[in-house]
Parts: sequence; structure tokens; C-alpha cells
Amino acid sequence: MGWTMWILSSAVFLALYDLAKKASVRGNAVLPVLLCSTCFGCAAFVSALAAAGRLAEALAAADGRVVALAVAKSGIVATSWIFTFCALRTLPITIATPIRASAPALVFVLALALYGEVPTATQAAGMLAVFAGLWLFSWAGRYEGIDFLRNRAVWCAIAGACCSAMSSLWDKYVFQVAEAPVESVQLFFQLGLVAVYAGCLAVTAAWRRLHCDGASGAEFDWRWTIPLVGVLLAAADWLYFTGLAVPGVPISVASLMRRLSVGLTFVLGAAAFRETNLGRKALALGLLLAGTALLCL
Repeated sequence: MGWTMWILSSAVFLALYDLAKKASVRGNAVLPVLLCSTCFGCAAFVSALAAAGRLAEALAAADGRVVALAVAKSGIVATSWIFTFCALRTLPITIATPIRASAPALVFVLALALYGEVPTATQAAGMLAVFAGLWLFSWAGRYEGIDFLRNRAVWCAIAGACCSAMSSLWDKYVFQVAEAPVESVQLFFQLGLVAVYAGCLAVTAAWRRLHCDGASGAEFDWRWTIPLVGVLLAAADWLYFTGLAVPGVPISVASLMRRLSVGLTFVLGAAAFRETNLGRKALALGLLLAGTALLCL
């Protein structure tokens, strides 16, 4: 299977992950959802490796360098998802997910500076279309009382997109420059995420006990979609990392192809959560996807 099929398969799982994520975090405590879902994802990945007889091989290939690369990725991704989940907790999925899908345009800008991936005139036009699409989303958001300049959830979504762009660039370094083994990296990446989220939850709980008269913050409500979040993300990451490990894959194009999941998320999310103002959002999404298509040329 060529690298494009690996990346597109990852996009399908990513769309399903987005739906499970919204259902899990809507009106719920963010850090417990992140920790529980990541534990399930980590357990599923370790079990899959063990069942395939590759767990010992993945552990043996994980020297200090590989572990350091994976743990660094855990920190970047954890920061991205904390911002993104905080945004998704209150924003409609038909706005929050497309904002995150703009991350590949940032990848293009940074890839130009770090890896010399110079965009063509067509790709530059695509970048402009992506940013124009984001502006249209801000226009559509006004009809739902969402001020993009003053809404903290919007800025959390933008911060999450920026961290996602940094993660994509780190992926290129890990798999194409450092040539780290995919399964070893993902194994310690998953373990690192569990450690980061557990640490954040412990620190947050301790701070609230000291400064908020023992208040525990938002209540955590268990939902059946929480395990799905981790499992679907683990599957999407494995497919993406496998495609990215193919020599010569341009990270800017691979990142964009993966973000095509936003189209599927938009359609299914609008139906599942009965969101409104879909005509204006669809226009903005169409421009964003057109820009994505230009960037892939």
C-alpha cells in the first residue's frame, strides 16, 4: 500500500475520533477525559503489538534516543490536545474542527523555513484560500454569537492548531531525518501522553485544593465514547506514522491529506449534534478544502 493510502486511511479514523472526542468532552472535565481516553488508547496499542508478536521488538529498538524523541512528541501533542479539547468543550464541532484543520497551512510556512520545502505559486494560492476560509468561519460564527477575536475557546482552538503544526514538523524529523522505528516511537509516545496527562491532572487538583477551598473544578462524567477516543486516535496515528516513514514523503502534503478528515467530520458532526448555520459554514469549509486541494498539487 502506497503512502497516500496510509495517510487517507488515517484521515477516516481521525474523523471518527473527532466525533467521539466531541461527544466525550462536551460539558465535561477536560483533563480526566484526556487521561482516561489515552489510557485506553495506550492499552489497545500495547495489546495489538503483543498480539502481533512485535512488542518485544519494539521495546528492544527503543534506545535512549528513540525514547527522547517520543517523549518530546508527547509533550507537544499533549499541549495541542489540551488546547483543542478546551475549545471543543464549548465551540460547535463545525467550527472547532475546521480551525484545527488549518494547521497544514502553518506547516507549509514552517516547512519552508526549516526543511526548504518551497511552495509553488499554486500552493501559495492554496495557503491564501485556507486563511480566507478561516476568515469566513469567523463570519459564520458571528451568527451564533461567537466573536473570534474575544472568544477564549477560539483562541484555544488556534493555539491547538499551532501546536499541531509543530507536531507535524517534529514527525518529519523523527521518521525521515532521525529514521526512528515507527512502533517504538508510538509505544513510548503513548506512554508519555499518559504520564503528561496524569501529571497535569495531579498538579491541577493540588492547585485547586490549595487555592479554591478544596473545589474540584468541573465534574467528570463517564461516557462510553471515552474509550473510543483513545483507540481511534491510536489507530489513526499508527496509519499516519507508517505512511510518514516512507522515504521522501513531503510532510506538508501528508499533513494536508490527513486533514481532509474535516469534511467527513463536518457532515457527520452536523447530523449527530444537530448544529445550525450550516450553509455559511459549508461555504467556509469549501474554500478551506479548495485551498487544501491546491496545496496538494
